[in-house]
Amino acid sequence: MKQTIKLFMATVLSGGLFFASCTDSKKESTTSISDTTVNSQVPMGDTTANLNNPSSTPGTTTTAAASPEQDFINFAVPANTKEIIWLKAGIDKGSKEVKQHAAMMLKDHKDLEKKVMTYLESHKNITAPSVDTMNTVTINDKTSKEWDIAWANKMVEDHTALLERLKMAETNVKDESLLTIIKPTVKVVESHLSMAKMAQAKMK
Repeated sequence: MKQTIKLFMATVLSGGLFFASCTDSKKESTTSISDTTVNSQVPMGDTTANLNNPSSTPGTTTTAAASPEQDFINFAVPANTKEIIWLKAGIDKGSKEVKQHAAMMLKDHKDLEKKVMTYLESHKNITAPSVDTMNTVTINDKTSKEWDIAWANKMVEDHTALLERLKMAETNVKDESLLTIIKPTVKVVESHLSMAKMAQAKMK
């Protein structure tokens, strides 16, 4: 009988210890979940910043996007500067027909360069990018007709890209003084592109 009572008490004590152990385990589990929830709420500031700047990365500082005016200048100045070099090369190394086309286009591109420089002088908030003109003309390994064809192809490629950017700028740029340069230049570049395509077609 005494052995039965001892066995019963041992069972009760063992069950009590098991219950206590489970209770402590639940407390630890609850604490862990709570801590996780708090930690997940800490970066809310970064999340809000990302909603305002969808392209930003958490933990980084983003800068304001360039204005449409600055964006246009960033493209136009290098493009026009290098185009002038290509046109001078056409006058120096091209056939008679290439020389004539290059001379006509060069006058207009120099005129555009002067207008843009005048605009920049009166708009100090817009800056001209630096332009690397080293090895601009990349067809000097070619000779005679091959050089002319490569030059004409380059003129078509460059004026197509410039025309696309000019038309985009017509919509995006808000500064009227810059638009007075862009709008007439669209027609000039259209005529240059047409001229380049005609020269390209004759050389094929």
